[in-house]
Amino acid sequence: MHLSDWAFQHLFSRLFVYNILWEDSEVDEQFLELDEDSTVLGISGAGCRIAGHLSQHPRRIDAVDINPHHLALAALKTAAARHLRSYETFYGLLGRGAHPEHESLVQAATAALPAWIRRYWKSRHRLFARAFYEEGLTARMFVGLRRLAGIDGAWLRRLGGMAVEQRAAAIDATLAPVMRHPLVARVIDSPMHLLAIGVNFAQRDRMLRTNGLGYVDYLVDHVKRVAATDLERNWFAWTAIAGHYNHDHPDAVPPYLRRDRHARSIEAPTHVEFHHRNLFDVLAGARPGTWSHYTLCDMPDWLPQPAQRRLFSEILRTSRDGGVVMYRSVESDSLVARHGLQSRLQPLTARTAAASRLDRSRQYARVNYYRVVH
Repeated sequence: MHLSDWAFQHLFSRLFVYNILWEDSEVDEQFLELDEDSTVLGISGAGCRIAGHLSQHPRRIDAVDINPHHLALAALKTAAARHLRSYETFYGLLGRGAHPEHESLVQAATAALPAWIRRYWKSRHRLFARAFYEEGLTARMFVGLRRLAGIDGAWLRRLGGMAVEQRAAAIDATLAPVMRHPLVARVIDSPMHLLAIGVNFAQRDRMLRTNGLGYVDYLVDHVKRVAATDLERNWFAWTAIAGHYNHDHPDAVPPYLRRDRHARSIEAPTHVEFHHRNLFDVLAGARPGTWSHYTLCDMPDWLPQPAQRRLFSEILRTSRDGGVVMYRSVESDSLVARHGLQSRLQPLTARTAAASRLDRSRQYARVNYYRVVH
């Protein structure tokens, strides 16, 4: 790993960056196919996918992250989904991101969690006093951008009411000039912006090589790709542009926040552990056949090739036969194929193509699925 990416990882692991998972957990729910015998090893990120697993009642979830802020948030979302029995209370806290009884609710939800997580939320429950979805480095970046561009939830509703082919022109007229302004473009092209969107230097370089665009133009194009989706239900667009979810639509939130999933998550029998450790350390301590599913976010994209090879080797050692591996990538090429492992990690081609097409974050070229064959 280059020194710049090592420094990036060091900083990223210490900052509160995300308040949501910037991956489409509804797509993941559809294609992971968890059941009551499943055992999941997942990078937590901000926890939307981990919390969402509860409604499918897998036997075990091991959530791991080097970032204590993200792991503690994943633990809160998961514990609240399981223990806050009133849907209105649960949604007020984690859907609306504000509740007048935030201190007592956070304390009740986290009562059975590890001591370090309880201490974390004892000092940070005030994040839910006003507007949680404007907290974190990513959200604050969006707050600044939408103020400069003069856009908000009303603008997003108007954009969603246009024909898809008209939306790109609206973005060119409002948001793109702000992003291309020399001072703003300089910030966007800075390491701080990369931290805010969780893209390290190597990953950024691969994105630009794949698309043949400059970085600011790539991001403008990304906004247009998001705008081509169903904006009424796209919670990534809503949290970025409005600073909150679209509460008028029950499906415009990650699945764990929906009423039917909450009903299935209450008192779920799943055993959940939260590991504030490096993923390699968790893998090294596991026996063969430990997990049936691996959800890796875009971690393989961050790794140099020797570490990618080591990761896949550890997955093959610890997976059940027939296990499923899922990760996202900014590249259209397969890392598994690059390492010559297609016979052990067999591509689930149709599933990968469908998930890549449906993912509404529009941040990745591929949502990769593989089947482990021993």
